[in-house]
Amino acid sequence: MEWVTGVPEEFKTRIRFPMSDREMKRRWSTVQTVMQEQGIDVLIAQNADQYLGGYFRYFTDLPTEQAYPMSVLFPAKGEMTTITSSSPYNPLPPAWFRRGIGNRLGAPYFRTFRYTDLYDAKLMEAYICDHKCKTVGLIAPSLLNYKLVNYLKTALPDVTFIDATELIDEIKAVKSEDEIQAIRRTVALHDQVLQMVPGILHPGMYEYDLRAEVNKFLISKGSEENLVMMGSAPQGTPTPKLHSFYQNRRIEDGDDLVFMIEANGGGGYYAEIVRGFCIGHQPSKELQYAWDLSRELQDFTAELVKPGSDCAEMLEIYNNKLVSYGLQPETRLFAHGQGYDLVERPAFFKGETMKVKENMFFAIHPEINTGKAFGNYCDQYLVTKDGAVRVETTPRQIYVI
Repeated sequence: MEWVTGVPEEFKTRIRFPMSDREMKRRWSTVQTVMQEQGIDVLIAQNADQYLGGYFRYFTDLPTEQAYPMSVLFPAKGEMTTITSSSPYNPLPPAWFRRGIGNRLGAPYFRTFRYTDLYDAKLMEAYICDHKCKTVGLIAPSLLNYKLVNYLKTALPDVTFIDATELIDEIKAVKSEDEIQAIRRTVALHDQVLQMVPGILHPGMYEYDLRAEVNKFLISKGSEENLVMMGSAPQGTPTPKLHSFYQNRRIEDGDDLVFMIEANGGGGYYAEIVRGFCIGHQPSKELQYAWDLSRELQDFTAELVKPGSDCAEMLEIYNNKLVSYGLQPETRLFAHGQGYDLVERPAFFKGETMKVKENMFFAIHPEINTGKAFGNYCDQYLVTKDGAVRVETTPRQIYVI
């Protein structure tokens, strides 16, 4: 807690991994400088979960959870205002957690109650009018519901609304030293889980039993939100990678298993890792080939990731590599930035315009499915001035239980 000062005792007692004061001030100052240059009076961002809830947290150091939309109005000068689904007389966040928050507004709105759809929009309208805002920047408009945005544009015809996502994404994607420290802590947590799995994985347990053990460990170490996907199948059958709803299969002797963790660590930064396991047998040649090729393609991709690289161009190079192996070009997301969002820019997509920069973090996870075996290494990479460096320390191998 030494890097947070001037906060109430309640803050020190309840917040396990706060972001540093210097980092929060850096963000606020950087964004406000850009806003002033662009003539933007206020930014509006809204999130409702943690997996893709990074914008709200970037400004406030607070997570959004459980599908309750939380909004931040961030001005070009001064402190921000938050809007949450809570009592107008005792709004969230708690009064003792208000670094950089000048005003907390609350209203009991719920997206399942259609008659409350505009409660938060009307609070935003009042703010814009009271502060005489002429230009409002919307961050990730697709995360702001249609009724809210339409109401604001209709009610405020003299206000200019612009998409400010690109401005914020460019800032948010490049990590500071404090952010890098937090992400390394999350990566280390993923390594710890992979070290733990061989000691608890055994024939006869259900996939959900393994997920429960891993979730317990992750939470104890400060993870706030975690996605544990896996799939088991008899040797010779491609092992699926499935969400928790489908994890009711009993793991048997002779199975292959693919295991993935996508969790945030203390402080909210995400990482991910995937490894394969064989239960009671050595990997088949087909399985070994799939995982070896995944590792080769991961290394190939990492070599491409350097400051100044173009993601769309790298995707084309990667797809040419796949075709040279007789494989289909990649149509899914196999490499992307990461931070407060499980998936953030830049991404290996054709429409990506953001160039790679030093101190970005990438997850790279090529999938190989031969029809009889599945391989899918996933690791975290930090972009240095010389290129991408793998951060995980867990060996890239198939583990035999």
